[in-house]
Amino acid sequence: MKLQTIQEFELYAMMYVAGLDMKVSKEEMKLMKQDVSPELFEQVADMFRNDSDVEAIEAIREASAAYLTTDAKKQEFIQKLRILAASDKLVHIEEANISMLEKMILNA
Repeated sequence: MKLQTIQEFELYAMMYVAGLDMKVSKEEMKLMKQDVSPELFEQVADMFRNDSDVEAIEAIREASAAYLTTDAKKQEFIQKLRILAASDKLVHIEEANISMLEKMILNA
């Protein structure tokens, strides 16, 4: 599995959601960096930058199944993603439409 820890998975999925509108805001960046070391952030960012959309979705799907093992964990993580998407106070249609990712997480 590509994402070896739940922390890597959460950060990677947050990068995916933050980048849906093709622009990561200062607020989104702050939320993504708040609970991780600078080294981990750079490691995951490098991995994310080198992956295609298909690879990113597959990595998130695979890690969701491994790390989000209960409905409560799935819902809690989906809420984190929604907070991130709304953090720049400019909810773009791409970020507002994270339902595909949510369905993938819920069905993992």
